Amino acid sequence: MKKFLISLLLMLPLILPAQAQQKIGIVNTTAIMEALPDVKTATAKIQDLAKQYDAEIKRMQDELKTKLEAYQKEEATMTEVIKKRRQQELQEMEARIQNSYQMMQEEVQKEHEKLMAPIRTKVTTAISKVCEAQGCAYILESSALLATGSSALDLTQAVKDALGIKAGAAAAPAATPKATSGKK
Repeated sequence: MKKFLISLLLMLPLILPAQAQQKIGIVNTTAIMEALPDVKTATAKIQDLAKQYDAEIKRMQDELKTKLEAYQKEEATMTEVIKKRRQQELQEMEARIQNSYQMMQEEVQKEHEKLMAPIRTKVTTAISKVCEAQGCAYILESSALLATGSSALDLTQAVKDALGIKAGAAAAPAATPKATSGKK
């Protein structure tokens, strides 16, 4: 056992330099996703669906408001039985609105996942292909890192190229601050 540990310790200097030579790439998936036309199309569809649902909720709330105002005007002249029935009706309407709102939010979320899942798969596939082509051992998300060394390869543009995104798509605003900060 002692000989095994000693041999491991002696091999350690040979192993570490080999690992230090592995290429590590970084990508900014947010920039990639923002530049994809598919994402813009999916986002527009999701927003349209959300607007339709918001309009339906507003209609239901307006109907509740109208019934509540009518109830408040007539409340003084109502019998207790009618009062309780109308109060229950208003409470049921409020509960329906809340349930509808929750269901509509869930539907928007499902639609979002349905539309974005193939796009995420497409981006992940492109990242994997670039990783292989560049000979990287790992590719990390740049936004999750506190700092990167000079040896880390920024493969964001290579992934954009693999996806057919032109160099200027959504990257032009980000390039301007870097240029001005370099002149200081």
